[in-house]
Amino acid sequence: MAHTAILLAAGQSSRMGTLKGLLPWQGTTLFEHQLQNLRESVFSEIVVVLGYEAEKFLPTGKNYSAKIIINEHYQNGKCSSIIAGVSAAGKSTETILITSVDQPLQSAVTNKLAAALTKRPGLVAVPIHQGKRGHPILFSSQLRNDLLSIKEERMGLRHVIQENEKFLLEVPVENGQIHLNLNNQADYINALKK
Repeated sequence: MAHTAILLAAGQSSRMGTLKGLLPWQGTTLFEHQLQNLRESVFSEIVVVLGYEAEKFLPTGKNYSAKIIINEHYQNGKCSSIIAGVSAAGKSTETILITSVDQPLQSAVTNKLAAALTKRPGLVAVPIHQGKRGHPILFSSQLRNDLLSIKEERMGLRHVIQENEKFLLEVPVENGQIHLNLNNQADYINALKK
């Protein structure tokens, strides 16, 4: 079964004040941490969407045999990067994982999502810990066209999830890291303390 992971790393990290992907994380950088965990997962195709200062990430992305996409329109928002990534995903893929460089992954969680969506009927799988949903989010490739038509003004991925709520699988995980979202320096410093 083919699974595709899309790693979004095109933004300017303006709220963080420095490139998020290059921040130290668990002995490496956030960007490399994400790639390592994806390589250790069931996701056979890794699509990396770069934009702002892409040249700083290219060598690492190539080391992981990722399919590198440069989003020239990254200033238009995250939806433009998601569309670029989904467009590059292999046509035979059965699931599409969408994750951001500032949401640290664990391969055990991504594998659990993939297993849930392939074994049970559903179109979207999200991890849940202590009653709260987190990320990353896994979509069935049946939603490819929906993902390709997302818009910032319609809340992007949130719109796709809401439209398919009755086909959504909540996948319980033991890891509270699914709630991490490193938007700014305070988020990052707090996460390092955990």
